[in-house]
Order: sequence, then C-alpha cells, then structure tokens
Amino acid sequence: MPDTTADKIKTLAQPIIERNNAFLVDVVVRGERSSKVLEVYVDSDSGISLDQCSNISRELSARLDEADLVQGRYRLDVSSPGLDKPLKMLRQYSRNVGRNCKIFINEAGKRIPLEGVLEHVDEKSVTIREKGKTRDIEFSTIIETYIIPKLK
Repeated sequence: MPDTTADKIKTLAQPIIERNNAFLVDVVVRGERSSKVLEVYVDSDSGISLDQCSNISRELSARLDEADLVQGRYRLDVSSPGLDKPLKMLRQYSRNVGRNCKIFINEAGKRIPLEGVLEHVDEKSVTIREKGKTRDIEFSTIIETYIIPKLK
C-alpha cells in the first residue's frame, strides 16, 4: 500500500498518464505544508508533447482535488524530465541511442563515471562506445545516467 504522498500521486496518476499515451518517470513533492509543489515527470517512446502534458495536468489536478491527497495549497507541474534529470527507466534509454551520455555505475562499491555514445539497449544492459571501444553495462549496476546535449 502506498504510504508517501509521492507514492499516492503515482498511483492516482498512472492510469491518467497511460490514457494520454505516456508513461510516468517520477513524482517529486517538495515545499512547505501550506504551499507544496508537485512535480510529475512524464515521457513517451516518441517524446512528450505540450498538449499531452496539459491534458495530463488538467485531469490529474481534478483527481487530486477529488481525492484530497494534498493538504493546503499546491502547484502541480507536469513536464518531461528534461536533460538535467537522470534517466530513470530502461525504457528511456532507447530514445537516446546515438547520443552522448555520462553513466555512473556501481563497481565493487565505488561510483565510477563512464562517458560515451549510447549505442545499444536491451532488457538487461546498455552498450556505450567510449574512446573507440564498446562497453556493455548491466542495467542493475547503473546508478544514474545523464544525456549530454550537443553544443551547436
């Protein structure tokens, strides 16, 4: 049974997000009791649109008010995770094949950074090319991954 506000919002939001052909990446609840900010990050396999975010926001806002999950005033922000947020789900990696990334892995209890081009993704691992060599990385060892935007 969900016990945190974020978990309850995830449960409430999931069907709404799926109806809008998207998937839930994360929910962050921050702020004071009297003025909370609810950040709901969504994406889709082909990229999330502003219309999808708006539709999800309207529907989720109404459901949050009905369920009375958040005491006091709150602001709901529904958006894509953006490049400043780490990839959270294996599903997000496929859309980023061919892009530069920085992956932090757990290797023998140490946080090791790797940087290269994301070349391949499957159910259990990702492959990056770093300095001309390919390296397979088990998804279970990944701590976090950031996409590095190309500079124009």
